[in-house]
Amino acid sequence: MWEVQKMEVLDIARQMDEKGLVVGTSGNVSQRFREPDGRELVAITPSGLHYDTMKAEDIVLVDMEGQRVEGELAPSIETIMHVGIYKARKKVCAVVHTHAVFGSTIAVTGKEIPSLLDDQVTFLGGEIKVAAYALPGSPELAKNAVAALGSRNAVVLANHGTVTVGRNLREAFNNCELLEKTARVYVLAMSLGALTPVPADMAEVEMAFFTAIFGEG
Repeated sequence: MWEVQKMEVLDIARQMDEKGLVVGTSGNVSQRFREPDGRELVAITPSGLHYDTMKAEDIVLVDMEGQRVEGELAPSIETIMHVGIYKARKKVCAVVHTHAVFGSTIAVTGKEIPSLLDDQVTFLGGEIKVAAYALPGSPELAKNAVAALGSRNAVVLANHGTVTVGRNLREAFNNCELLEKTARVYVLAMSLGALTPVPADMAEVEMAFFTAIFGEG
């Protein structure tokens, strides 16, 4: 069942791979949806399968406790993190986790990215926090990621990679590419020895737009 949702997850996972945002079987993609009876399910990429050989039937369905309800393969090792984000963010219906180069560069510095770009503030929610390190797939990583993500649409996982969210898969993937662009700009600007953040008063206006569109209130 739910072939459309599975195909949508597979399509984004393949784009993530084709654009060089992951290596091998790393990274994962999911989306949340409701059954007719109202139960929420999550369609998520399986663990340890290359994206170029992945098929729609390989996408796994889990419930909001991370328990598999459909599929032959094991769900992504980061299922706990995906489910944790969905529980914390009611408007979020898609999560993309990558090991992109510039985002991963930020991940090993431990330094958050300040509000440097207009689109960063408007669509990602301002500064990019770095979640405290925890082992991949652990409940601690899920907890740290949710805390550092907060109400924003992007977070960096220390010594690991990046996570972006959205109201749908296209939005989450756009945010993924925007985060990687922002991280690249930050690294290049730091190499020039200077940063000029968005003026505080303008950032406030842009954050008001972000909150109006993406806020959970």
